[in-house]
Amino acid sequence: MKRNHHKSRVLWGSLVLTLLLTLGACNKGADSAAQGSKPTTEATVAATPETRSVTNCDGTVITVPYKVERIGCLFGPSYEKVVMLGAEDKIVFDGDYHIYSWPWSNVIYKHVDEVPGIKNAHSSPNIEDLVGYKPDIVFNFPNPNTTKAMNEAGMAVVPLASKPAYDSIVDEIGVYAEAIGGDAPKVAERYAAYFHAVVERISAVVDTIPEVERPNVYFANQEILMTHGSASSILDLIKVSGGVPVTTTLEGGGKTKVTAEQLLEWNPDYIFVDHAGSSGNATAEEVIHEMLSDDLYAEMSAVAQDHIFIVPTGVFFWDSGVQKPLLMLYLASTLYPDRFPDVDMTAELKKFYSEFFYYDLSDEQARRILAHLDPET
Repeated sequence: MKRNHHKSRVLWGSLVLTLLLTLGACNKGADSAAQGSKPTTEATVAATPETRSVTNCDGTVITVPYKVERIGCLFGPSYEKVVMLGAEDKIVFDGDYHIYSWPWSNVIYKHVDEVPGIKNAHSSPNIEDLVGYKPDIVFNFPNPNTTKAMNEAGMAVVPLASKPAYDSIVDEIGVYAEAIGGDAPKVAERYAAYFHAVVERISAVVDTIPEVERPNVYFANQEILMTHGSASSILDLIKVSGGVPVTTTLEGGGKTKVTAEQLLEWNPDYIFVDHAGSSGNATAEEVIHEMLSDDLYAEMSAVAQDHIFIVPTGVFFWDSGVQKPLLMLYLASTLYPDRFPDVDMTAELKKFYSEFFYYDLSDEQARRILAHLDPET
């Protein structure tokens, strides 16, 4: 009996030892597995998402790639916006009109002469051609048909969604910056600060001028009898600059036709001409010459006082893009030269182009832009 008890004790001891060894091996394996899985867990947590959401000015939420490396610029002002936001190197196509419409852009932009230009960018771009450039995002006109076609082809599209307010450009730049990502939002913040500083500078003077002493202003678009209606931000901008827009009751946007009789009835004190010479239209000089040659307008206040001005252009039209702060300074100093003696448009232009287009204009280049002259060849 003693021998059997002894054998039992030996057997139980062996079993306990085996169990301990097995548990030790399992724990060691579990520790190794845990240590080996740690980098995988960290990698999963740090994984970069594929997309992100951008909210357009009208509240529309647009899904764009998390990282944007290839940009399409169909919309007119989109090229200058992307340049300002430091992403010109990412532009893979633009509208063909970008290449030849603004001679100063060929001097100041780095790649506009090299980027492929898309025909019919305004209304009917070839969708298959656009797909072939593999854009991450496309900045488009406010055209729902082309936006829909590009969306259906798998492209992320940011169409213009503007509001009739003088500072709408600040919000538009914010949307572009958010869509592009990287350092673009910082540039957008810097632009917004500059924009609002210009407004404050002008308002400090304009707010002291009684309404009855402010001149009536007519802003022509492309031709004398095409102007901005109440849906355009230009009317708001004229008010900020110290003028009284004569077309406040006119329905429509930036290409609203009027009659000569309407213009004569408004009898503006100042007329500013912008956008002329685009899309094959007559130049601003030709538009003004035709008006002055017509005796119908001879008694109009702006004509009689020689108060007809061509708005400078540079890389793009001042009334439609990021150069609106320059336009406000130009209008204010033209309407009230005695009240804005500190506004040196040559210095303002050079500062703006250096800070936001990363190009240092010479005094002569600035003079030519302000005089509505092309670059010297």
